[in-house]
Amino acid sequence: MQQKMKERTEMNKKELRNMKLLEATDELIKLAKEDVPVRDKGYYTEQLIYQRGLYLRAEVENNILKVAFYLAEYLSTDCRKPVYTLYVDKKNDVFKGYDYRTKKWSESMLDKTIFSKWLYQENSYMKEADTTLIQKYLESEYDDAFYALYVYQCDQRHRRLGMKYEKILTNWDQCMDRLPEVPKDWLRWQKKVGITQNFIFYHYSRRKDQTGYCSWCESEVPISHPHHNAVGHCPKCRHQIQYKALGRAKSLKTKKETAYLLQTCGKNVFVLREFQLQMLIVSSSYKKPVYSFFERRRILYDEKLNTEEYYFGRHHWTKENRWIQGKLQVPLYPGYGGYMTYEGYDMGNIYGKSLHGIKNRTFRKTGFHEYAKVKRFLDPVSFFEMVRERPYLERLIKAGLYHLAEDIMDNKAQIYCEDSGDLGKALGIDRFRLKRLRTNNGGEIFLQWLLLEKAQNKLIRDDVISWMCREKLKPADLMFIMDRMAPLQIKNYLEKQAAESGESVKDLIKTWKDYLNMAIRVGVNVQDSVIYRARKLMQRHNEMIKEIEAKDLILRAGELEKKYPGLNRICRDLKKYEYADKEYQIVVPEKVDDILYEAKLMHHCVNNTETYYERMSQQESYILFLRKAEQPTEAYYTLEVEPDGTIRQTRTFYNQQNEDIELARDFLIKWQKQLKKKLAKEDYKLAVKSQSLRKKEIDELRSKGVRVNGVGYCNKLLAEILEEDLMEAGNRELEEQAA
Repeated sequence: MQQKMKERTEMNKKELRNMKLLEATDELIKLAKEDVPVRDKGYYTEQLIYQRGLYLRAEVENNILKVAFYLAEYLSTDCRKPVYTLYVDKKNDVFKGYDYRTKKWSESMLDKTIFSKWLYQENSYMKEADTTLIQKYLESEYDDAFYALYVYQCDQRHRRLGMKYEKILTNWDQCMDRLPEVPKDWLRWQKKVGITQNFIFYHYSRRKDQTGYCSWCESEVPISHPHHNAVGHCPKCRHQIQYKALGRAKSLKTKKETAYLLQTCGKNVFVLREFQLQMLIVSSSYKKPVYSFFERRRILYDEKLNTEEYYFGRHHWTKENRWIQGKLQVPLYPGYGGYMTYEGYDMGNIYGKSLHGIKNRTFRKTGFHEYAKVKRFLDPVSFFEMVRERPYLERLIKAGLYHLAEDIMDNKAQIYCEDSGDLGKALGIDRFRLKRLRTNNGGEIFLQWLLLEKAQNKLIRDDVISWMCREKLKPADLMFIMDRMAPLQIKNYLEKQAAESGESVKDLIKTWKDYLNMAIRVGVNVQDSVIYRARKLMQRHNEMIKEIEAKDLILRAGELEKKYPGLNRICRDLKKYEYADKEYQIVVPEKVDDILYEAKLMHHCVNNTETYYERMSQQESYILFLRKAEQPTEAYYTLEVEPDGTIRQTRTFYNQQNEDIELARDFLIKWQKQLKKKLAKEDYKLAVKSQSLRKKEIDELRSKGVRVNGVGYCNKLLAEILEEDLMEAGNRELEEQAA
């Protein structure tokens, strides 16, 4: 039987091969030779364009239509063999093609072959008798036989696809027909329970006491001092409501809410039905709201919680709205089309009356019935998925461990549950601690603290663990200090520090860890309670940062002094470069540490390169500080100065040079003039050498084309920047001074 069905839907290739080959006639060869192509020069390639290009022959053999396709370029070379033959069996409604070039059978339609360009062009050739033969065989009304073949293929595919979808749709409909009717009170439940938004409508009045209409209890109720959009409770039914003054809005819509209905559906199968609920109220008829109850999804569960999902939508084949198997898809970017994504499931209200009547053993073992009693809103789809992956969820729920179950379902917890008859043992604790876990409605964090308590055999009070849970602190978060402080001590300490500093507990723990790590770096005994339990944690943390920075500066200063001997001595010998007036003063660093500190504070290049320290060691240039007279200890500008007082660079914070340096220019000139009186012959000798090295450096930078891209500079030559910064001392020829 199956073989016969297959023969009806497929053509016998062996039978087709044994058929007579349709060779080209002399007439076709003659016409092809007369079909001289024209060269068409395209943008990239050159091609030959024929007047016709394609020739066809047709013949019926054994009630099968054969259509041979010939290309002019082959016929003109006396090749009588077709490039392609199409076989059509109209009785069994099948077709098949054979490509003689690739020697392969094909079920592709003509628009998917090399002949597609001739479909809508009337430049192919076929004898009138052959055209009539095709029209008669196919019962076609088209004059173009080539196009008639293509239309037949389209219709055949459509019919085949229709048969396929008819079978599929029938199976879908049969499955949907098995679903039971909705409960008798389902409509009322949706109105009163499923839709959670309720209102009291009132007419605006200056009177304090008046009456309003409650949308839930559908009755007039006394109200006092109502305010539009204010939230309250109905004095009669006690439901939460929102006051709405009639006339303030013409109409209102409640938010779309989700409701779920679970029912038995066949043997060992139950169905989850998802509804979207909404209420529309028009102010002119506020006592007669319009309800929208739309069922958009159904999910069938078997005895292993495997799913079969359906959604209500428009089917692409039937063009009708119906139940369709598959996941509901929505545009990823609504209004723009493009990519689609699967619609997620929402938290929704559960119709509880039907739960106890579901006759399904698997459903009974999920714990959903018990969970739905304590949770008004939940996502049942995610629940069943999680139960299928982690069957022990049923035990947790039925044991009253709802918080722990929620943590697992929210993917917040990865707990290990042994296959044991005793639940406490299965969770790694005991009956005593299991009772405490249940009493405190503990989640994953509570369980972790109980596991630690059992491992250390040291009791931790329930209120302490509860506080840790509220602050979302796991044992792992506090392991850095738990060898020195008990959980109660940690709780009390963090509470006190949070109250004093205003910081969150989470942030304080980060600060605490950072502080202790820094204390270890500076060699402080972190086992001393005075240290690890600092009275003012934030203050001590900031002090430790400064201490670390100072230590780092000392270490780097020592490294520089070792690498460039005599730096501190040179700093001490620079006292003659000091100068001050009423507005500004030149300050000399006492040691390398001062230069490092100022450079770090100002974030400029003196902190990032050793070049300046190398120059100081060779007495090519010195680092001095320009300060304001009224703020002698506050960083202002850093100067690079040659031995004769020539200023190479003036830089402030972040390597910048602001306009205010021009205000200090007169002071710097005064300083250079008075410095002449203090300089010795040795200083001028050093200055000659320094000048020569500076000019050489600038010439090299210019030849290399070194440019600067930074604040205030846009691809500017570094040589030009240095020349603009330069303030020469204005001394007589240095050679003369040096002599």
